[in-house]
Amino acid sequence: MRLLSLFLLLFASTASAQPAPAVDCDEIKNSTVPVELAYHGQDGTRTVVQVHRDASGGKVVWTQQTQPSTRPNPPVFVTKAVYVDGTIASADWTTPYAGKYSHHTWKYAPDGLPKHFDRRSDVTYKMHTVSTDGENITQEKTSTISYKFKSEGTVAVGSCVLQVIRGESENTNDAGRTRRSFQLYFPELQVLATAADAEPIVDGLSTVLSEIKPVNARKAD
Repeated sequence: MRLLSLFLLLFASTASAQPAPAVDCDEIKNSTVPVELAYHGQDGTRTVVQVHRDASGGKVVWTQQTQPSTRPNPPVFVTKAVYVDGTIASADWTTPYAGKYSHHTWKYAPDGLPKHFDRRSDVTYKMHTVSTDGENITQEKTSTISYKFKSEGTVAVGSCVLQVIRGESENTNDAGRTRRSFQLYFPELQVLATAADAEPIVDGLSTVLSEIKPVNARKAD
């Protein structure tokens, strides 16, 4: 019995130590296979982005963000965003909280943003949003977004060398408050990584996805 227990323990340890499956770099660049990118910010916020692409430039993006915390179970936020012609059209955000902040839905209408914008040039545009919170209160807002192209190059992500476009964005709301973000855009993947404090740090790339689900039961249907 002891020998059997030891064998099972060794087998489990070996299985857990297996490396992640290799990514077919040509496949993720030249097809619409779903892809996952993991990254983190300097403040410790960890993000997993899963992109389900189609040939027309539309996509569905699931984002799971874990905030830095000393708690055993840090808060997790999940967003499902729908893109049409390369531009965000709607989003659904769920949280572990109750009431007003339990979830949000947004509808977006950009003004002045080119379709399939490639992020290789500067642009300033308006974004009109209609949002509904967990208490079914709806608000309409318009913000001004100024995007600045910084550089283009390549970067190694795991075993793949990917094109990357670096940029910065400033979002100024109706009240005049400005929120800044640093961006890495991977055009071959149609994946955007953003952070508020400094350029995000990429942790990994995969085509083996564990399904991201809404945080609370209301959005599970």
